[in-house]
Amino acid sequence: MNYGLFVLSMLALAACNSVEETPTNTRSGAANSITGAEIRQHMEVLAADDMRGRAAGTADYDRAADYVADRYRKIGLLPLGDGGSYFQSIRFFETRLAPGSASFSVARDDSQVELVFRDDFIRAGGYGEQDEDITAPLVFVGHGIVAPEYGHDDFADVDVAGKILVSLSGAPPGFATDQRAFYSSSRGKQAIAMERGAVGIINVRTPVDQKRRPWERYLAGVGSPGMRWLDEEGAPHQGYPQLAGSATVSEAGAEKLFALADADLDALFTKHAAGDTGSFDMDISATLGRRSNQRTVRSSNVVGMLKGSDPELRGQYIVYTAHLDHIGVRPGSDGDDIHNGAYDNAAGIGTILEIAAAMAVMDTGPRRSIIFAAVTAEEKGLQGSSYFAMNPPVPAEQLVANINIDMPYLGFPVGDVHAFGAEHSTLLSAVQEATILSGLELTPDPLPDEVRFVRSDQFSFVKQGVPALALKPGSMSLDPATDGAAALDDFLKNHYHRASDDLSLPYDNAAAERFARTGLLVGLIVADRQARPRWNDGDFFGDKFAR
Repeated sequence: MNYGLFVLSMLALAACNSVEETPTNTRSGAANSITGAEIRQHMEVLAADDMRGRAAGTADYDRAADYVADRYRKIGLLPLGDGGSYFQSIRFFETRLAPGSASFSVARDDSQVELVFRDDFIRAGGYGEQDEDITAPLVFVGHGIVAPEYGHDDFADVDVAGKILVSLSGAPPGFATDQRAFYSSSRGKQAIAMERGAVGIINVRTPVDQKRRPWERYLAGVGSPGMRWLDEEGAPHQGYPQLAGSATVSEAGAEKLFALADADLDALFTKHAAGDTGSFDMDISATLGRRSNQRTVRSSNVVGMLKGSDPELRGQYIVYTAHLDHIGVRPGSDGDDIHNGAYDNAAGIGTILEIAAAMAVMDTGPRRSIIFAAVTAEEKGLQGSSYFAMNPPVPAEQLVANINIDMPYLGFPVGDVHAFGAEHSTLLSAVQEATILSGLELTPDPLPDEVRFVRSDQFSFVKQGVPALALKPGSMSLDPATDGAAALDDFLKNHYHRASDDLSLPYDNAAAERFARTGLLVGLIVADRQARPRWNDGDFFGDKFAR
């Protein structure tokens, strides 16, 4: 099938039947102005070796940001950054574990066991004192969560003040997908631990997480700096310096720790997988030490706006986001240390640049204003989007929707798309309408246990009460000779966060066009509706975060 002609015919048909106030034929022209070749050109610039992986807080990232700003300027977007520029500059606290400084031992009576860095545990740099040594008793707290809607409280039977928590990763599998996604957040667990007076968290990965991300993959990021944006008082936002006794243990490290406590780790995994909340003092203590190399750096979100065409609605804003940063230079295979991030996320940036260019040439633009934000430090924990969502350059209450594009894999003729999070709000109907027009099939999340809705920049907006979604190509192939699921699985297993995520990977022009056109249409449909997006009644995230 000629999918380009299919898009044109579907858009023309919609033009005849549309009840939208913006003429649909302008959408058709905008959609068909998008080309996969243009998206590829952006990727070739941003994922080139001379960008050196675009790590946040580096001159390499700044060069990439300059490129995006130049494209905004040529498109004609209005600058929304500092001082009439496109750059929303952010001060970050950067911390890196000093080589050879990490130590971790556990003791019981006269017995002491030393854990070996990298083999048994890993630690990152801290956000408190540069030199930290802490000794405290250990207390096992299940998953370390409090979920009132389930009557689940891992802290009900223990006093954790002044102690180091030992907690399982994730959340109980019996929780519904939305709740499991929310309560799995390490940041949320840290906040609860700090509120309860704990002084650290030892993260024990469950068998599910061990299978999903083997320890060897965990080790790839050891030694990379952590970053938190600095608030008005100069404190790292959610740095939690009180939790100085924190680490993640491998399977071998966890076995050493629980053996000294005379506890059966496998039995605990089984009990907590069934929803048990049994917490207990472990009757052992831990001593953890480290030195952190710390400094303040700056990195910028790159922000531009297309002003809405409707005087009544142009004061409301839809935000497209894609993270511009990647993981920079770190030891790789075959002597290749540059992690180019071609799909993660030069492809996402290329997509929103093409969407912006397409909207800018419409005879009658979208009714609401559209913001395009290439955000920094996603790889450091959604930092750039967190700063933007909490410090927007427009009135926060007028942010009505976020459409995030992160790591769209376009290596085969993709025939479907996922819209993670759209089901929580009226954004879902916009996606459904857009996919009918674009010819892509809307398919559900194939891996709900991955809790992807909370793992990219859209979640920064959700936490500020803004309906949001993450748009992502699926695994359905339009070519019977190509196994799309196998191709996507190969990328995730062998190229994600590796130096091989580069321009040598396959790229399908038509897939890029269909995906970007779908992203464009979602934004236009939301922008042109009279009613602003709203959370569904009784939705978990809406009830928790809606303003």
